[in-house]
Amino acid sequence: MNLHATATTPESGGGDSSPGQTTTCAGARAVITALLHPLKSASQHAETDAHLAVSELISNALRHGGGLTGFKADLDPDATRLRLQVEDSSPEPPHSCPAPDPASPGGRGWAIIKRIATTCSVAILPGAGKRITVTIAI
Repeated sequence: MNLHATATTPESGGGDSSPGQTTTCAGARAVITALLHPLKSASQHAETDAHLAVSELISNALRHGGGLTGFKADLDPDATRLRLQVEDSSPEPPHSCPAPDPASPGGRGWAIIKRIATTCSVAILPGAGKRITVTIAI
């Protein structure tokens, strides 16, 4: 698997500040923590939301999307929004279960992401797969 996790900050001019291989939810959360920790404006609530969103995005890519093929996290130029991008190998867009069974796990991830995120978009990639991009206010 050839994954590149990139964390970029306005101070780094958009360059890589924490490049490496991220294939797990924990690795992606560590990238987010590294991006947000130095910001005085980032609230604990925003970091918790970002961790939950990226965990759901990556676990959905692994479970439903045929595998994680890319991950990127970066801040907008004024450091007020975090952008998360997760790619997988399935062209199928995510969906929410209309009424998930309260007694069974699963079926809530996409609804959680849409509730947390300021924006959500899904792009079908040339060749195969999709990229889900979400922004979260920090």
